[in-house]
Amino acid sequence: MALPIITKIDGSITRLLDFPGCDKKTLNIRKTIWLATLFALFDVFGMFILFGIIAPQLFQTVLLQYGYFLILFLTYSLIITPKIRNFYNQYIFFHLTVLIIFTAYIVLRLGGIATSAGLIIASISFVFSAIPLQNSRIIFVLFCFYSLGVLLSGLLTPWLTIPEQLTPRINSIIFMVNTLSMSAFAFYLVHFFIKQQKEIEQLESNKLKEINDAKTKLFTGITHEFRTPLTVIKGMSDLIQQEPDEWLKDGTIKIKNNCDILLTLVNQMLDLAKIEMGVMPVHLVQTDINAYIGYITELFKSAAHHKNIKLKFQNPGQPLIMDVDPDKLLHILSNLISNALKFTQENGEIILSTSIEKNGTLFAIHVKDNGTGIPAVHLPHIFDRFYQADQEAHSVLGTGLGLALVKELTELLGGTISVGSEPGKGSSFVVQLPVTKNAEMKEHLNSGLFKEKDLHSLSSTKTNESIFQVEYKTENNLPLLLIVEDNNDVLLYLYAILKNEYRIEIAENGKAGLEKSLQLIPDIILSDVMMPEMDGITMLGKIKNDFRTSHIPVVMLTAKADIDSRLIGLERGADAYLAKPFNENELHIQLKNLIEQRKKLHERYASLSQFPETHDLAIKTEDAFMIKVRQILENNLSNEDFSIDHLCRELAVSHAQLYRKFKSISNHTIADYFKLLRLHKAKQLLLKPDLNISEIAYEVGFKNLSYFSREFAQQFGKSPTEMRGK
Repeated sequence: MALPIITKIDGSITRLLDFPGCDKKTLNIRKTIWLATLFALFDVFGMFILFGIIAPQLFQTVLLQYGYFLILFLTYSLIITPKIRNFYNQYIFFHLTVLIIFTAYIVLRLGGIATSAGLIIASISFVFSAIPLQNSRIIFVLFCFYSLGVLLSGLLTPWLTIPEQLTPRINSIIFMVNTLSMSAFAFYLVHFFIKQQKEIEQLESNKLKEINDAKTKLFTGITHEFRTPLTVIKGMSDLIQQEPDEWLKDGTIKIKNNCDILLTLVNQMLDLAKIEMGVMPVHLVQTDINAYIGYITELFKSAAHHKNIKLKFQNPGQPLIMDVDPDKLLHILSNLISNALKFTQENGEIILSTSIEKNGTLFAIHVKDNGTGIPAVHLPHIFDRFYQADQEAHSVLGTGLGLALVKELTELLGGTISVGSEPGKGSSFVVQLPVTKNAEMKEHLNSGLFKEKDLHSLSSTKTNESIFQVEYKTENNLPLLLIVEDNNDVLLYLYAILKNEYRIEIAENGKAGLEKSLQLIPDIILSDVMMPEMDGITMLGKIKNDFRTSHIPVVMLTAKADIDSRLIGLERGADAYLAKPFNENELHIQLKNLIEQRKKLHERYASLSQFPETHDLAIKTEDAFMIKVRQILENNLSNEDFSIDHLCRELAVSHAQLYRKFKSISNHTIADYFKLLRLHKAKQLLLKPDLNISEIAYEVGFKNLSYFSREFAQQFGKSPTEMRGK
């Protein structure tokens, strides 16, 4: 019960002494000194009670004046110090100086140090009270005042008069009490000071850790964002070097575009740094802001049309003349519109609208979409730089620089930005800017401000373009590779280096990749990690947990190369993990090795004997699938009407899915495997003399005896008759 009361009291004192902008160190100092003052006040009241009991005659001495003075002065200090925010150290210095000087005066009136009733000890405690300030100059000056009082008390003793009421016995008792109470006070201050120092050291340690974590996060974020465009630049450079005639024109365009993306990232970081240092200039002009927003919206109409998205600006129909920084408003809106385009599906809608709020003092810009939305857990952090709560977060939040810059620029203009979102229903960003009319008037802002072709470099997230159409390989002997990647340039590079070795299918995000995986049952999957709608890690988990696709090897490509990201991918079942920019030869080797590893499954399931023991969870999953298929087939060996369609219904898969899955892990078709089971069963039945060969053929599902004999001889090298004779 005591601890909650103490905690409650401490909370009340903290609220009393705290103020906006007060750091923990300053708050600790204020609490220490305030509590010390409270302790001193209680000590004075205790002395009054003690005097009244053991020596009421002392109230006739100067000690009564001293007690009244301390009560009034300390009470005033308890009331005034919580209100003092500026010049706090100077006030405490003045407060303690008055106490030391007045105490020295009372000591002289009592006859000197020997008959001071312990007040000389009280005087030194006032010097100790300045220790929490951690200001050596203040402590030194207070100590000088105290020393001066001691010197005067010692030197002037022969000429001082001792009050007759202060007998030696009373003096020694009060001296003892004062010494004990002041010693307790000094102990409290030293203890609190040591505790405070430890807390400060811990705070500094935590601050250093936060700084180091922030640096790590910054550098990780930078490298993460640079890796995808660097992959394209490096890849296209290699293609130009290998096949200049084919790739010189398109490759150089791709290189230039991705260099622009890198330059945009660098510029955004520099802009953020300028804002932090307070050197980002604001160039306000007075113009029609609604007309300017309408102009910016029009520049994104072609990108919206390309994705079959309706982009509307609900113009209030009347001009609004106010101060605006055209360049910064352009960056704010381009980032918000680009994000909305990126995370709004086909046939979606993005609406920009403006309004005047708070009696004309605020201008609000609303950017609303009906896209994927943002989970509530991520909303408080989406304006943080490089915020990546997890892979899914990235699929919603983009690069992590654009929105951070939007927030900083908005606040630089004196405004605020807020967001509301619901997953699956869309997001709404609201930018509020103060309405002022102090700048120079400028009617037209759209001419020469920027070129439409440069729009992609205004945002850290590009709007998705339609996936290019590839010429599919038709050679059935080539493995089927599904590439899941939302960046068209990376996709183009991957297709260029892999098209001769694989039949290639493509998907633009994890959701489409999962659908195609279930539809096509590819031989291998190459997937990016961070994509809209469904990220690669989520897709990987669904693929590995579905028996129809669990056997498919998956290679993950990611711009996040840290160990934690790799471990997450590998824990979810990734067969390989490559960081962008990757080495082309390494990618070829990884894909080839994983295809070769499938052959180990062929060897495992080629035999009809019991599977060897394994500790590999992935292989155990495939064992379970094969055992289930085999049990169903063995239960229907004699059923001549049993077909693959019956098997598909029992397994709840399509004919194509079952064929691709079974062929991939066993190198057999279902029909061949079923026939093999029947022939091996027939071989076992031939050992029983009570069945003739015709009965055995019918028992294992063969209607035609000659066909049975021919297939049996082809499989075992002997006819059924020869096998039985042997």
